[in-house]
Amino acid sequence: MIQMIGGEMPEYAEERPPAGGDLYRHLLDRLPARTRVLVAGPHDDALIDALTPGLEVTCLVRSQPDAERLSARGVRVLCGTLPKLTETDRFDTVVALDGVGRLCSPEGPQYDWTESVRALKRTLRPGGTLLLTVGNELGVHRLVEPGTPTAARTGDAWRPLGEFGSAPGRPDRLAAVLGAEGLPVTGLAAIWPLPENPALLATPETLRYGPLDALAALAAAAVGSAYTSKVVLTDPRRIAAAAVRRGLGAELAPAWLAVAHLAPRPAVPFPLPPGLLTTSGDAGVTVAELAGGPDGWHRRVVRGTAALNGPLPAGRLLEELLLTAALGHDLPALRRLLTGWMAALPRTAAGNVLVDGDRFAVLDPSTAEVPDALGRFARTLLTGGYAHPWPGVTEADRMTEVLAGAAGLPDAPPPPEPTGAPDIRREHEEQLDALRRRLADATERNHFFEAELEKRDAELGRAKAQIAMFSGSLGYRAAKAGLVIARKALRKGKS
Repeated sequence: MIQMIGGEMPEYAEERPPAGGDLYRHLLDRLPARTRVLVAGPHDDALIDALTPGLEVTCLVRSQPDAERLSARGVRVLCGTLPKLTETDRFDTVVALDGVGRLCSPEGPQYDWTESVRALKRTLRPGGTLLLTVGNELGVHRLVEPGTPTAARTGDAWRPLGEFGSAPGRPDRLAAVLGAEGLPVTGLAAIWPLPENPALLATPETLRYGPLDALAALAAAAVGSAYTSKVVLTDPRRIAAAAVRRGLGAELAPAWLAVAHLAPRPAVPFPLPPGLLTTSGDAGVTVAELAGGPDGWHRRVVRGTAALNGPLPAGRLLEELLLTAALGHDLPALRRLLTGWMAALPRTAAGNVLVDGDRFAVLDPSTAEVPDALGRFARTLLTGGYAHPWPGVTEADRMTEVLAGAAGLPDAPPPPEPTGAPDIRREHEEQLDALRRRLADATERNHFFEAELEKRDAELGRAKAQIAMFSGSLGYRAAKAGLVIARKALRKGKS
């Protein structure tokens, strides 16, 4: 059933992907049964289907084609703009995992972020819960995008972004603003790698006091998978890992998930776990929760393969350690790391190995092994613009052989295959700079040889002139005639 509330967009369909994914689905599975839920904004169909059993679901969308599609799936739909939403309907839970940026249309008033939150608050019953995702305009996903997202560029958004918007720019400010609006926050978490489809969730306390090295590796793996074969300004894996390790994981996360309640607080709370991650492997999607304890941090699988169950490995990401050693031309450290890696986990990519002292552990056991793990790191070392001890090596196959020799392998492993890594413009610029340096060196050598050639040509010309001058003089002709007579006399004497 569709109810037109005003401001609907008859011929428009949302362009950007809706909010969805297994992590969001796992969180929504925690909603108590027989709950009235308002899903505000575009959300993935699989997410709506996961809510419908046992819950009374109503969707608010501005696009009429999207509303018709949802209605055909048996969902009650309110089609129109957020300012037209009346207070007659009250809900136990409001789900706005897509944020509030796509709740208004050009057919009505344009609410800013604070006004949109107030409008959603008016639809909550006393004790109701608001699940709200807030995008971070200074998140890692914005820092690596080639283009600048503004209201002038995005075709499906009519509100200003970044420095022109009104959304809170830090997680602590988000909690403060919601609290000031009468929606005290009981749960807050940073989201990686993308707001619309997260794969890693971690609370600010976890990012502050948890295992930073392992969390940095998980964040790097999440953004690496999200940006496969995509064009980016710089490597998002390095920025994400550095942000988490330097204590800025919450501030530079692509988005934040806030769980807020309208007073009085509900009898059934909606807690957020300290950490939540999803991985995709040969066995399908796995969802696991992160929790700390006296004996360290553990992963507990709640859906999917049990390979992730158990302690979270400690240590630093092997790929980062190898790059650090290469940048410092630390050959002993490189040999030690390469030898230990090839001895312990020769078929595991360097971006999936944690190193703790002399121990090498797999970060994500559900990831398939690769036969060209060493070759993949060789390609990263060459194409990433990283300084290394072998500047004369410019081919991935040759670099693989050099690394294999440093690791003590008798035979070089197979050459690297295309991996679908992010297409990084910084790497292209580094490669162009390297080609420019080589071209400048070749040009300088060419100028040197040209100058030497001109000097030799001048010397040769002078020698020819002297020869010609001497060959035409009277003394030269007399000496030449005497030489001929002497040779004849010598031949007669011998005969």
